Amino acid sequence: MKLFSRYNRINIAASIIVFVVGSVAFYVVLRAVLLKQLDASLRTEQTEIISYVQMHNKLPEVVNAYNQQITYVVTNKLQPGTIYYSEKATDPDSNEMEWMRKLAFDIKVADKNYRATITKSQVETEDLLQLVIIVGAGMIALILLAGYVINRMVIKRLWKPFYKTVEEVEQYQLAKQQALQLPVSGVSEFDLLNHRLISMTDRAQQDYQVVKEFSANAAHEMQTPLAVIRTHIEALMQDENVLQHHDKSIQTIGQSVNRLTRLNHDLLLLARIENGQFPLQEKIDLDKIILQKTDELAELLASKRITLQMQLTPVYISCNAHLAEVIVNNLLNNAIRYNKDGGIIKIELTSHQLTISNTSLLPALEKEKVSQRFYRHPDTKADGNGLGLSIVKQVCAVTGYTLQYDYHQGLHIFSITL
Repeated sequence: MKLFSRYNRINIAASIIVFVVGSVAFYVVLRAVLLKQLDASLRTEQTEIISYVQMHNKLPEVVNAYNQQITYVVTNKLQPGTIYYSEKATDPDSNEMEWMRKLAFDIKVADKNYRATITKSQVETEDLLQLVIIVGAGMIALILLAGYVINRMVIKRLWKPFYKTVEEVEQYQLAKQQALQLPVSGVSEFDLLNHRLISMTDRAQQDYQVVKEFSANAAHEMQTPLAVIRTHIEALMQDENVLQHHDKSIQTIGQSVNRLTRLNHDLLLLARIENGQFPLQEKIDLDKIILQKTDELAELLASKRITLQMQLTPVYISCNAHLAEVIVNNLLNNAIRYNKDGGIIKIELTSHQLTISNTSLLPALEKEKVSQRFYRHPDTKADGNGLGLSIVKQVCAVTGYTLQYDYHQGLHIFSITL
């Protein structure tokens, strides 16, 4: 859930609770005030009746006015005090049951005890309360709606720099060695975040550059010792006496040196690609490169009894000849190395895509790891260093192509969108 949505939920829920509680409290207070005013009007009538009795020693004549009635009832015993209460009674004017506010008190007139009851209708009070509640509820709804709209507009505008930062960070690539450019928003928190992100990416670039230079230098420095070892191995293999006693050891050393040489070559190639040392403006005939590589690998395909199926369309791409050969060579080598005897390799080339698929004894690979450096499936027994697909991915990254892996009906499918 987005922060804005969560904030809106909490804000609206809290506002509704506050407004409901406030509305109830307002209703109770307003009703008490209106009843108090109505009771004051009843007390005024009571005072006039008492004053009239004191002056004339008789009850005043009953004159019932609009919304007011006065009744006198003879009682046996005087009850002290005044009683205020509300009850539903029939309104003589409308002949309907309505809420009435009543004041009852006992009074002695000419040695007789009377209970006087003054009644006033609460209809106007209730109508006023209802009107106030309706207006209040409408105002509350309007305030909530306005608050939601304003919050949505204001907060969306306030958070725009944050989403701009997220977008820039998402598009940032360390390998391109470009500084992270983040705008100044004017909001202290966002500017602080941008400043910290820029500092972090600058440090990461420096560390990345150091590691990359170290890898390139180490791979470069390894070339001479590897050449020396290979020369001595060849010399040992020409000595029959040594070869008779140490044939397997020399072969093992030779295989390890060859593997280390390939690894060294691949690491150097990756470093050169990342450093942008290959021009990409050459016009390359991709279908001819594929035909050339398949001719070179024809004997290897025949030795493993692999059937090659090709559907090639003449395609020209803007790339580097060496990098184009690297892509085709690595994908074909993988398709042969991890294939099974009597397997199939399919090559399809269109103006938009190159697809190389192959059978294999291996199950589906992990898409997230397939192009990671040194990744090899646990069940694989073929010789390799796990850098072939990493190199292909890196070449695709610098040329703007896209590498995709799929597994369908026993085929490992590698597609490059041109």
